[in-house]
Amino acid sequence: MEKIKTLIVDDEPNARSLLHNFIEEYCPEIELIGEAENVKSAVKIINNNDIDLVFLDVEMPNENGFALFEYFNKPNFETIFCTAYSQYAIRAFEVSAVDYILKPVSIAKLKEAIEKVAEKRNRNTQTNNIAILKENLLENQIRKIGIHIGDGIVFMDINDIFYFEADSSYTTIHHKKGKDLVVKKIKHFENLLSSDTRFFRIHRSYFVNITLIKKYSKKDGLSITYDDKILLPVSREKKEEFEDFMQMNNIV
Repeated sequence: MEKIKTLIVDDEPNARSLLHNFIEEYCPEIELIGEAENVKSAVKIINNNDIDLVFLDVEMPNENGFALFEYFNKPNFETIFCTAYSQYAIRAFEVSAVDYILKPVSIAKLKEAIEKVAEKRNRNTQTNNIAILKENLLENQIRKIGIHIGDGIVFMDINDIFYFEADSSYTTIHHKKGKDLVVKKIKHFENLLSSDTRFFRIHRSYFVNITLIKKYSKKDGLSITYDDKILLPVSREKKEEFEDFMQMNNIV
């Protein structure tokens, strides 16, 4: 298999050296083309070489890592972020389907991230997800999530999602254009959107967008309604917490 031509971008010499040594020792599929201490140096190397993959630090002086993408209309390289970023930012990486490694770098996470890149190359698929990532980081709330459907990734607007429905090890995402079944447990989405005030787990089977609810009924069993058609139960043990949650977020 053709080697993955790779560039390391980090302002810290020790961080570059550690990653370099890990790659040399544990990642035979990688061919290191060079290292850069800032974005401008990285741009020069990318323009003068056929780079497949960039390991990119986020927090750097003068220009942070995201500035790299301002120099390319459509980046033709994959990116693995190496970051000590906040927990919110990590969720933004996750939902944008961008690979990342938390510092200090571990060998296991490094190999896992490189495997993802290799898989994408084998499928000949290109992911242009940098714009989505930047949108999510700039917002107080996540705007889009990347959903693996078939061999690709569909970026879905959070505001278009009615609710997530548990189905054993799968989850059905009900949205304005229909529904999609994904190979993720509902707990994955609950954790992903744990700080998002638009979503609440009303039942063991349902994680719902409360901003799209048309009606909350306390008659004949607790329930919520979407579009006068979709009726979902609210579990008794969630009633008080759910009502407090809606009140706190100015829904009722």
